[in-house]
Amino acid sequence: MKTHNTRNAILALIALAALSLYILACTSFSPDDTKVLYPAFDTNSGAIGMAVFDRTAGRSDMVLVPMAYDTDETNAVVEPQLMRGQWLGDGRNLLIAYAGGKGESLKLALTPWGARAPTRLFEVPDIKDGGNTILAPLCVADGWLFVRVAERKVARIDLKSLALVDHEFADARKGVALYPAPNGDGVFYIEEQEGESKGTVFGRLNPKDFSRTPLLTITNEFGDHAAFAYDNQGKTVVFLEPGDANRLLVFEQGKLARTRTFDAKGGKWAFGSAGLSPKGDELWATFERRVETNSVSYGLIEAPLGEEPVRETTLFTLPQPVESDMVFYFQASVSHDGKTAAVASTYLACAAKEFNPADCALFLVDLSSPDRKVTKVPIPLPAKRPGL
Repeated sequence: MKTHNTRNAILALIALAALSLYILACTSFSPDDTKVLYPAFDTNSGAIGMAVFDRTAGRSDMVLVPMAYDTDETNAVVEPQLMRGQWLGDGRNLLIAYAGGKGESLKLALTPWGARAPTRLFEVPDIKDGGNTILAPLCVADGWLFVRVAERKVARIDLKSLALVDHEFADARKGVALYPAPNGDGVFYIEEQEGESKGTVFGRLNPKDFSRTPLLTITNEFGDHAAFAYDNQGKTVVFLEPGDANRLLVFEQGKLARTRTFDAKGGKWAFGSAGLSPKGDELWATFERRVETNSVSYGLIEAPLGEEPVRETTLFTLPQPVESDMVFYFQASVSHDGKTAAVASTYLACAAKEFNPADCALFLVDLSSPDRKVTKVPIPLPAKRPGL
């Protein structure tokens, strides 16, 4: 993922009806919240890999650094440019995805944690660009992994047998994008409609037979970099749109329930990954804010769905501008108990020409402390950083 063309393809993949929807997360908490899976650099090779931070022991360990050889005559080593991973609900396995050699497949690794068992490697073939595919969240439900392989086609992989089933949404008018339920127990979808029923449908997918049940039709038009989140039942859907005044729209039971705006505090805003608090009364999102001096700040925003004050936690600032849309790579997750947010700056360190080594870290934000205490777990920069 080294070119502008790839970045544009990313936007085309996850934008439906002028709606840019991001609920991505490159970090993942274990079911008991004691550990965090996150992208980091391998000390020896400098390649991107996945590491686990043990919050109790206060240490990190690399768990997977995938390498391959290209298929041309050079036999050059191919390093993945983007990886994403998550803990599975059993707490004993990690699911890690990364693009294959020329991006025409999606490589996956099922890696055990805390057990002497082999890592199982498998792939989903016939994907035009595997790197773009994993910018959408990994959808796991009922022991299956769901992967979008084309505009109207998905693959379902049994995580025990690794059997693969393809399904095409023949009745879909345009693309169908899949998203996981926040609690990992179900799959939602977004589908663009045309004609008299023009709009964007948000609904639930039946994992067994791929049938779709619409829950909400969105006719609002949103600008770029609008983040969205939803609850486990899909009854509450929230959008956060940047502008002169950041706008928050709350949909409940299929209808727009309320809207609020809050001071954008100047600069040009963009939002990245987002989610709802465990109580469903607040939206959190990663943000990027560019100011007149061309500096760029990254952090976490907490926006109550009511009229309570919005809280902003800035994690670091880049003195030099980076290419637009890099907030896509600044993806957070929140612990199951709702007390900690985790976000890694690994991919921003790949993209920025000048990056303060002290800011390359896994950031843990204590959402239960009044001052939002931040713990930084250093991610050492390699001599040569992979580029995005």
